[in-house]
Amino acid sequence: MLFSAGCSSTQYFPYQGSGQLVGSGGAALRMNGVDLWINGSPPRKFYVVGYIEDVRPGGPGPMSMRNYRLTEKAHAAGGDGVLVLSDRSQYVGTFSSGNAFTTANASVYGNNIFGSALTTGSAFSMPMFRREGRYYVIKYL
Repeated sequence: MLFSAGCSSTQYFPYQGSGQLVGSGGAALRMNGVDLWINGSPPRKFYVVGYIEDVRPGGPGPMSMRNYRLTEKAHAAGGDGVLVLSDRSQYVGTFSSGNAFTTANASVYGNNIFGSALTTGSAFSMPMFRREGRYYVIKYL
């Protein structure tokens, strides 16, 4: 695999100057004691305490850890929730691989040579994506 989980980066930055905000509701899941608002915002008063940038390969392995890392960073910063600002996917290329294997045998009978050969092969290609997300870490009032 060209990309591994080691190529992922989830960085937290403190946020200054947020006033009191009120959300309009939506859908959230709870992880690490933090609400991850996957759609909308909390229907209550809150303020922004931080900002998270997350960059990772778009494969199943790295993506399976994204929500955990987001809520882990938010929890460590004292946040109660995470709001999605943006989430985009960028095509970065294609990984292709292939192989071939040949077996052969031959027999000699007098002045004649008898033989056969078999070649088999396989190949695959898969697109590679990079995911970039930006999130607010919020604190409920």
